[in-house]
Amino acid sequence: MSDRLSAITRDKKPKEIIMSFVFFICACVSILAIITIAMFLFTGGVPAIREIGVIEFFTGTRWAPDNVYPATPYYGVLPMIAGSAAITLGAIVIGVPIGVFSAIFLAYICPKRLYKVIKPIINLLAGIPSVVYGFFGMVVIVPLLRPFAENVDAAGIPTGNSILAASILLGIMILPVVIGISESAIRAVPKHYLEGALALGTNKIRAVFSVIVPAAKSGIFAAVVLGIGRAVGETMAVNMVAGNQSRMPIHLFRGARSLTANIVMEMPYAYGLHRDALTASGVVLLLFILIINVAFLFLVKRGIDRREGVMTKFLDVMSKPLSILKWVLLLVVFWLGIYFGNMWISGIAILVPLLYFLKRLYSLLSQKLILIIDKIWNVTCHSFTWIFAAVTVVTLGFIIFHILSNGFVYLATPGLFSTDPSNPGISLFPSIVSTVLMVALVLVISVPIGVFSAVFLVEYMKVGSRFVVIVRSAAEILAGIPSIVYGLFGMMFFRVFLGLGLSVLSGALTMSIMMLPLIIRSTEEALKSVPDTYREASFGLGAGKLRTVMNIVLPNAMPGILAGVILAIGRVVGESAALIFTAGALQVPRIPTSVFDTASTLTVQMWQLSNYGRYVNETYAAAVVLLIIVLMLNGVSGLIARKFSKT
Repeated sequence: MSDRLSAITRDKKPKEIIMSFVFFICACVSILAIITIAMFLFTGGVPAIREIGVIEFFTGTRWAPDNVYPATPYYGVLPMIAGSAAITLGAIVIGVPIGVFSAIFLAYICPKRLYKVIKPIINLLAGIPSVVYGFFGMVVIVPLLRPFAENVDAAGIPTGNSILAASILLGIMILPVVIGISESAIRAVPKHYLEGALALGTNKIRAVFSVIVPAAKSGIFAAVVLGIGRAVGETMAVNMVAGNQSRMPIHLFRGARSLTANIVMEMPYAYGLHRDALTASGVVLLLFILIINVAFLFLVKRGIDRREGVMTKFLDVMSKPLSILKWVLLLVVFWLGIYFGNMWISGIAILVPLLYFLKRLYSLLSQKLILIIDKIWNVTCHSFTWIFAAVTVVTLGFIIFHILSNGFVYLATPGLFSTDPSNPGISLFPSIVSTVLMVALVLVISVPIGVFSAVFLVEYMKVGSRFVVIVRSAAEILAGIPSIVYGLFGMMFFRVFLGLGLSVLSGALTMSIMMLPLIIRSTEEALKSVPDTYREASFGLGAGKLRTVMNIVLPNAMPGILAGVILAIGRVVGESAALIFTAGALQVPRIPTSVFDTASTLTVQMWQLSNYGRYVNETYAAAVVLLIIVLMLNGVSGLIARKFSKT
């Protein structure tokens, strides 16, 4: 869509000018949000780093806040940085091979009917809230690792909370990111690459791994980078299974504390330098994520130099030992001939036919060895794609089955959905009401801004203009910022600076900024899918730009916009870390009577119930409610997406 026929459709009516300005302001919100987040975090965290000392803050191995150790306070974040790195590395080692092989399976091996089953399951994996993953890790993964654990509780009983537990859980959580982006990168490789490889006589598996995968490796690396960002920024799940000891990680079965877990654990009671040091930890985390996002954008947009295929490298490595062995054997035979012949002539006479025979034998064995290695490689790769895809599906199925089978019976617990404030038991009803109110406010704020931003970028700006690139880059950065950083920003800006306090409104404003990238991206794609002929016909009938957008383009793009809105609803429902600092985490949730009341959403209440330890049944019930909501939202989103694709 080149210049959008700007010379023909430019309308100077006041209404057109006003709405154009409104669209422009909405498009600038993403840029303003990035600037404001960076400004408030840096102004709150950098002075603390200066007061503590840059070297002590980044290299200190002890974290002892002054409100806990007033005599000798220390603020060294190296254990938390090392803990985050260790947990992330473990998650990448576990999640990346499974994710990449699963993506290859979905793109080139999976039957079409099976694909229609597996792909929605993987999408569902992305929609499960972090607290549900964390609770699954607490009741399944941690007990499995308990016999090997070093951490013990107050009674001296091993807990199982460890780096390995967090790595396994995060490895599962990053699968949708790695699979989704890797599959898109693999499918983006032109089909003639595969056709050319097959025409040269190779089989499909070898062609995929030696031609398609190397051609798509920039996108695959981008998936890995984004998976790292997802793992580094995760808060609630890591907090629930990692053990949370602020010490240097030594081995996999020892507990560790990540940067995100440190913030969410200590910020509720921190003050003074302790509070500023935690904000400085958020600055460090934000810098890490920005570096990761820049690397992701670089890999996606520019790619990397193409290298040899995987199979070619493998065979080259395998052939070098054979070549070295050949020359060693020739040298040994030569000197043996000399030794036994006692004469140069007799030695050469024996050596020449022997060398010829060895050369032919080596050539025959090399060809057979290469064929054997090739067959083993093909069978191994083919098997791994099926195995890892099965692991992904079985893992998700087991998570859902475990939560539903163990929690469904507790939905009938007396008083679980009681509306009576004097109910002595645990009731989920106030949290459900708070969640609904939060979702409604977020949609009222974020949907108009996100849709209008996309309208300005697609309908009013030239393709590839500098402003469009800046806004889209800002949206991509916003999408990669961890929720705990949003929580810090919301606490500093909406709670303190604007004076909104712990309230539904503070949480909704914070979540609205988080939802902007998702709504902008989905709306952009929906608008681009509307044929240009619709616009040209409207302009030909004398309609202006604004009327065409409002009456023609947006109605035709509505299914795609609704799909993005539903995904945003799922994100709001599953969020917890940002809402703890902005909306509140009440020990006894109550129904908010206004947007200025403190409220606990369902995910926040589930996190609190899991921390108490004695409300396991109620936690299972809350997890079931969340899973049912996620299943319903994914189902509706899938129906809308299918309708959108048909139209």
